[in-house]
Amino acid sequence: MSNPRPRGLPKYLHVADYLRAQIDDGTYLPGERLPTEPELMDTFPYDRATIRRGLAVLRNEGLITSEQGRGVFVRDATKTRYDLMSMLITDPSHPAKPDAAYHQPPRGPDDGISVEHSYEVIAAGEKLGEAFELDPRSELLSTTYTFFISGDTAEYRTTAYIPYPLVIDTPLATPTDDWPQPPIKDLLATVGVKVTTVAMDIESRMPTPQETYDLQIPDGTPVLSDRRRFLADDRVVCITDSVGVADRIVYGLDLKLQ
Repeated sequence: MSNPRPRGLPKYLHVADYLRAQIDDGTYLPGERLPTEPELMDTFPYDRATIRRGLAVLRNEGLITSEQGRGVFVRDATKTRYDLMSMLITDPSHPAKPDAAYHQPPRGPDDGISVEHSYEVIAAGEKLGEAFELDPRSELLSTTYTFFISGDTAEYRTTAYIPYPLVIDTPLATPTDDWPQPPIKDLLATVGVKVTTVAMDIESRMPTPQETYDLQIPDGTPVLSDRRRFLADDRVVCITDSVGVADRIVYGLDLKLQ
């Protein structure tokens, strides 16, 4: 083996470091199968338990996936770049044109992206009630879109909350289009609400169990979540909570300097 174990490095981390370097340098490309455990035992003078422990490190980092009966494969984590400036003025389902260095999956109901859409009227509860400065028993319209690449790989989910009295008896209260509607600020304008401020907070964190299930997130893979508050003067009129798989998303900011 051309990569001897550094002194003091645990054997299982040696396996993980060696394979990680080969993934990083393109020896094994996304979707390709890694050597089997017996093949790795021929490469490393270690037992099967050590090999498996090294693979578990990469699996927990979200670099590889295991398929029963087929083997271990490099996970495809192609990134999409979203421009923050555009995201503040458009709906998250309509991302800005990405940087050329990043792959942009097709965006449209007929070109490779499928969408799951649901809406319901819910009680605000303590946390959303506090964010809206409403009684926790107040009703909110909750609308959720989940986006899937090629019909099976979830990439992004966004939920918008609007005080129900703002939209009751309007088309906004019963969305019928499975594909995302125009930006939130434009939708609210149709019912006489003018958004004057958009505040956005982004954080990286580990996913909740429900997010792990909904977005099919591999073990050890964090998410990027953002919350946006849409204000009409000083009143919060909409909150959106969005979450995406962190190793598929890059948030960028392009500013023209005078």
